[in-house]
Amino acid sequence: MVINALRAEAYPSTEHQRLLSGAFVFNPDLRVSVKSRFSDAKWDWTDKNNLRLKATSKSKLSINWAEIVLGTIPRISKTKGNVARQQHFIPQLPEEIIEDLKRAYFMIITFPSLIHEGRRSEKKPVTILGEIRQCVIFLSHLYFESLMLNGSGRIQKLSDITLADIRQGIETCPYVLRDLKSVLVLLAGEVIQVNLKHGRLRWSSQDIKTLHWPPRKTGDSIPTLPDRLFALLSNTSSNFVLEFNLLLGNEIRDASIESARVKAEQRQWPRFKEMFESYVLRRGIIRTKGSDWVTVHTKEFVQEFKLMPEAVLEFLLDVQTAAFQIILLYSGMRYSEAASLQRGCLLVRNGVTLIKSTLIKGKPSNLPIDQDEWVAIPIVQDAVKALEEISRCTFNKFLFANLETVREHNDENPMSNSGLTWRLRLYLNRVDEKGFWTDWKLSPHQYRHGLVFQLARADIGIPYITRQLKHYHSLLSDRSYKINPTSTIYGMQKQRLVNNATGLHFRRNANLEVANDLYGEGRRFAGGGAALHIKRTEGFFRGIGLEGKAREEYIERLSERGGTEIQTGVGVCLRNHVDPQKLKEDPPPCIGDLSCNPHTCTHSVVPESRKAEVIARYRNAAKQLASPDQSHLKSHWEAELNAYSAMLRQLGIDPQHLPSAVLNPDTVTTVLAGA
Repeated sequence: MVINALRAEAYPSTEHQRLLSGAFVFNPDLRVSVKSRFSDAKWDWTDKNNLRLKATSKSKLSINWAEIVLGTIPRISKTKGNVARQQHFIPQLPEEIIEDLKRAYFMIITFPSLIHEGRRSEKKPVTILGEIRQCVIFLSHLYFESLMLNGSGRIQKLSDITLADIRQGIETCPYVLRDLKSVLVLLAGEVIQVNLKHGRLRWSSQDIKTLHWPPRKTGDSIPTLPDRLFALLSNTSSNFVLEFNLLLGNEIRDASIESARVKAEQRQWPRFKEMFESYVLRRGIIRTKGSDWVTVHTKEFVQEFKLMPEAVLEFLLDVQTAAFQIILLYSGMRYSEAASLQRGCLLVRNGVTLIKSTLIKGKPSNLPIDQDEWVAIPIVQDAVKALEEISRCTFNKFLFANLETVREHNDENPMSNSGLTWRLRLYLNRVDEKGFWTDWKLSPHQYRHGLVFQLARADIGIPYITRQLKHYHSLLSDRSYKINPTSTIYGMQKQRLVNNATGLHFRRNANLEVANDLYGEGRRFAGGGAALHIKRTEGFFRGIGLEGKAREEYIERLSERGGTEIQTGVGVCLRNHVDPQKLKEDPPPCIGDLSCNPHTCTHSVVPESRKAEVIARYRNAAKQLASPDQSHLKSHWEAELNAYSAMLRQLGIDPQHLPSAVLNPDTVTTVLAGA
């Protein structure tokens, strides 16, 4: 939900004019949120009917003005021992200041376009409330500083605060106030000034902008998952997820099941499906009657399956956490996005399986529940299936949830951020048998960095990484597909490509290699755009009269400036994803609809230098086509084999005469005969 319960549009134009002229009446019954009125001591935005807010703690969705009213001495608590001392400040302010702050924030919340002068202004509750707290802490600091200086309490109203007070406060305030500048600029806006009860402020927005503001503290960067840790978490988690689905007899999407099959056989639970159904029944008893009523079930379970129900519980705990790992590793979701996933979150569009959540950074939180989507690779699909099965035990529609049973008439909620972090670390201790990662502190955001690091190393391309990370609000403006610089932070891209000279050198060499592959003389190409690319490229160089050494030098200069091409699997996308006019003339379906197809797209070419990868994919398609485990995907692998066969022919390679032990000549011949 957007923070304003009653939007500005609901007020008649006369009220807008009253606000602009300073004649607006702040009636005590004005709605601030669904639950709160202007005069309430506590403004509350919690809403049990808004699934988007389930992942946000209640403490971040309310502000208790009564606790800030002056009347108690601020309490300071300090930690003991050798650790660095930390202070916890309890802000206190005179009633006059609180009254004007409530007026100001009512206007900011309810009439954002007037206060922000038409700029992007709608914010989520947690953002607005965070800004209120920062403002309150800073003003309280100013109040107590003035009290200690002369003991008279000179500051009693907002209009008592001078620019000198603010300048001094910026230098002395010990707390992180990263958004304070923008908050004070808003408070000094004319619409707010004329509606304050206790007088205009003694400083303007321009005054605040001219003050010397210290650089924003960035804090310690979040470490990226190292390759070995990424692999450990991926491999062990995949095995747990696949083993669980194999034991239940579920359809498996991921092809790498041999290790999981061995583990499933070693577990020696041939009747696991029956065991699981019995365990679901047990949880149903707990849900309706409580844990004291399962004694009979325990005896029956042990008699029937020769093991305690706790053995199933321990296995489910591993599987559930492993599924968390897989989704985080291969989607790059934030905690709030992952915590919003529910049963039925997978969908298929244009042949691509997607996983849907509920959050886009920078967008209001009252969007449709399935607004946000990620690509769900096969193992992610298997992980979602496992979590949906486990949700039958928890009776909780949220997939990222505790393994506890939700009792009847209780709310279904996702697990907290701290709870998820604890589970991730517990799992690492469980699978790190050699204790190599004992000192590593996992957090959900590290998976986001780790994904981008792996995508970047695979040359996926920053625009694709940006889309996967959902920086929509600045990325997809008028379908311009501008590259969002925020995405370069994740995965330590700044360190790798900007601050590191070796990285820059590597990038230059890589750019030159790509440029020569695409524009060098006598090159072969495959893919849907091969013929058109050759025609355009050769026509261009003939038009400017460059050949031989002159053409090579031109290509080298071109590579130094960088290009708009993006590597997409075995192909290279030559569509201009930066120029808005080009995109307007020919809007791309590829990023938005996730249907990039190097086999047929006229913007995609496969340089001759990528032929080894084409051969490898051709061989894999033939292998999968011949595998009984992939019989349900026969049409898919036939299409893949035909596509890569066509590419090989474009590159001058006969696909039927590749020296490979994994190819079945009969299978290949049969498929190609029908091409």
